[in-house]
Formats: sequence, C-alpha cells, structure tokens
Amino acid sequence: MAPFGRILLPVDLSERSLDAARQAEVLARHFQSDVTVLHVVDPHEQESGRFEPGGVKAHELKTLLGRDFTGASLSLVVRDGNPVQEIIDLARANRVDLIMMASHGYGPFQSFLMGSVAAEVLREASCPVWITAHAQQGPAPMFHTVLCAVDLGPRSESIVNWASQFAAAFKARLFVLYVLRNFESGEQPDSPQERLSRMDREELDKVKRILGKEGQILFAGGDIPEAVCRQAKELHADLVAIGRSPKADDAGTARTTSFTIIRESSCPVVNI
Repeated sequence: MAPFGRILLPVDLSERSLDAARQAEVLARHFQSDVTVLHVVDPHEQESGRFEPGGVKAHELKTLLGRDFTGASLSLVVRDGNPVQEIIDLARANRVDLIMMASHGYGPFQSFLMGSVAAEVLREASCPVWITAHAQQGPAPMFHTVLCAVDLGPRSESIVNWASQFAAAFKARLFVLYVLRNFESGEQPDSPQERLSRMDREELDKVKRILGKEGQILFAGGDIPEAVCRQAKELHADLVAIGRSPKADDAGTARTTSFTIIRESSCPVVNI
C-alpha cells in the first residue's frame, strides 16, 4: 500500500527505541514496507552512540532487528551529525511515507516535555510522524481500534483518509472525534452538529463520505488534548491520528496541542 511503502525508523539505542522498532516491524510485515533504520552519532554529545539518554548496547538492537524483521526489507544507516537534520534529510531524500520514533522525557520534567529530537522532527518533517511515548515492552502490538481527531479544517479530509486506510488494512474500528471547546470537559453536547458553522458541516460531510458505514463520528467538549486522550483511553485505542495545523490556532498553539496529546496518550500517536 503506497502510503506505508517506505518507513524511516530513527533509533537512539534506548529501550524506547526498541519499542518503536517493534511497532515498525508490525507495519513492515503488514504493508511489505521498505524500512530504513537510522542511527545518528552526534559529535556534540559527551557519550557517542546515542542522541537521547537511556542508551543500551548496540548489539541488543541488532539482535531485535535480525530476529523480528525477518522477511521485511531492511537497511541500516549510521551517520554523524545533528540527529534532527540527518533524520529530515534522509526522509526527504528517500521520500519516506512515515517516520516512526520514540519520544523521551526524564526526571521531574517528564510530564512537561517530550524529547527534543522528536519535537524537532515533528516540526520539520513533511511526511506523517508516528511517535510512541509510553509503549510497554513485550509482544508486538495489535491494532484493533483507531481514533482520529479532527478540527474540521481544510486538512481534515486527508487526515481521515490516512486513518481510514490504516484501519481498513488491519480491519480495525475507526472513530473520528471532533472537540467542541465551548463545552465543559467531559460534557456530551446535545445536537452537536447543529452547533457547527456551515463550513464545519461541509467538512463533516466530506469526512462522512470517507467513513461510509465503517466508521463512527464522536463529539466531546472541553480542552482538546484532554478530550482526545480521554476518548482514546475509553475506547482502548491502539493508535491516535491527529493533524498538524488547527484551523484557527497559531503555529505555537498547534505544536503545544500536538505535544500534549503525544505526551499524555496511552497509545502511539501519528501526526499527519
């Protein structure tokens, strides 16, 4: 399937990067994707061989890749330089369809920050970026439920289309969520579609056409990140799909919203 044909997997030799590798392996097998594993040695780091804290021995990564990526097209690339720039340059040069990576937060700042490399890649990448912040070690994940959050802006149709293709490939349930911010958190608005503007309703109709009878549209009130993460938890979602450019917010608010969802979500988040 073209949207998932080329995957870039940046790894920093940490435990979380191994979790991201497990997820990439599932997609690679399912979509018969070409996977490029990239490790960047940052010359400015005191300890070479990683660009985030928490490194593990390189042979552990090689063992995982050799065992779990059997049958998948896999190439390994090691570069020196700035991790963000190397990731972005390789993604563009190879025209990758998806970047999959782990996010990091440590110590007292864990609840406030996402890893600096992941955050910068999210800002600069021109393709969807899949970030896992809380993956648990263990068996490779299964995808049964996908939650797609939209703002009913111009890009909502393409975001839902990506999520719809992914859900269909895994025969997963797909839910599309729109958050009405003028309602209290957790409040279920009555007749929500009547509260939408004409342009919002037009975008909603486009979303409905993509979903057909296979998906379901949900409405919630309150703060966007809190509502998205709450709904994902209630649905036991395996993946949350979000967009990068809210309809009305400025770029700074957009990033804050995305980062908060990624940080707080109990499952991986793909930013489209």
